[in-house]
Amino acid sequence: MSQNRPRRRVEPQSSKSFSFNLIDPMAKWVNRKLEIDERLSPGTLRKVLWIGLLVTVYIFFQHNFDGLIRRLDRAEKLLNEQRASFISHKSKYLYASKQSEVEKKLQERGFEKNAQPPIKIAFEKP
Repeated sequence: MSQNRPRRRVEPQSSKSFSFNLIDPMAKWVNRKLEIDERLSPGTLRKVLWIGLLVTVYIFFQHNFDGLIRRLDRAEKLLNEQRASFISHKSKYLYASKQSEVEKKLQERGFEKNAQPPIKIAFEKP
């Protein structure tokens, strides 16, 4: 009869031929530099790095959003100025194009208002 022997552990083979893991060496490096004995596990470091990335992305988007708000405020101010200028010019144009104003300008240049109504010329077709 054969003896009982402990079974050898079979490592599952990963589908990737090359595993690129930066977290474990980084955790070891941080533990060495900070002189902490395995208190910072790779899982904890992964979470800390993820939170740091999220904070960086949040700050980036917040900064861009503030710049966008400033540009929109400048554009709105410019639009209001141009709208006021347009309304002012339109008002002046409409006032100057009134019949009474046109008559005044023509009298200043020497034109006179016609006192007689226009004459209708009628002729028969042959």
